[in-house]
Amino acid sequence: MDSMISKEGNSPYSKLSLEQAEKRRTIRVASNRPVVMKVNESTVFATMTDFSKHGLGFIAMYQVDPNDTVEVHFDIPVKNGFKSFLFSAQVKHCIDLFDKNHIGVRLNIDENEYSQLFDRIIAS
Repeated sequence: MDSMISKEGNSPYSKLSLEQAEKRRTIRVASNRPVVMKVNESTVFATMTDFSKHGLGFIAMYQVDPNDTVEVHFDIPVKNGFKSFLFSAQVKHCIDLFDKNHIGVRLNIDENEYSQLFDRIIAS
C-alpha cells in the first residue's frame, strides 16, 4: 500500500500518494541550496531540493497557493565568488509534508536563459 501525504482542507493534494507526488516530466537534479523567496510582502527562507529543465523544488515552512507568483533569490558559486539570481516564478504545487511544505515552481524566464542557468547550477 502506498504511503500517503495528507493535507487538510480543499487542496487538490489531499491524500496524494508518494508515488503520484514523485511523477516527473523530466529528470530532476538533487540540490541542497539555500534560497530566499518573496511571497506577497513576506520573506521566506527555503532550501532548493531539486531542479530540472522545467522548474525548481523547495522545502519551506510556509504554505503558498498554486498559481501564486513568488520571487526566487539564490546564489551560485563562480570562479571569482558568487553570481546572484533573482526570478519571478509561478507556483505549480505546494504539498504539505506535515511540518513543512514542498513547493514546486516554474520560473518565468525565457527558455534559453533558463537553459543556461540550468547548466550553471549543474556545474556548481
